[in-house]
Amino acid sequence: MKKLLPIFIIACSIFATSCTREYICQCVVSYSGIQPGLPDSTIFEFKIKDKKKTAISNCEANSTNYVSPDNIVMTEKCRIY
Repeated sequence: MKKLLPIFIIACSIFATSCTREYICQCVVSYSGIQPGLPDSTIFEFKIKDKKKTAISNCEANSTNYVSPDNIVMTEKCRIY
């Protein structure tokens, strides 16, 4: 039994950490409308360290659309890659 305890502890630590990984969330921000001089699309990235399913939902939660009073549409679409 004493020989199995260290092996059991090592196995548990390996399986416990294998589910959590580091993912990169990439967000593309674009603008559209009839106004001249709108900014170009921009891309920004940030890291999420979590389980895959949770990382995907946290990343996609940053996606948004906004329409200003001038009818300029700002769209932000985020995804894991």
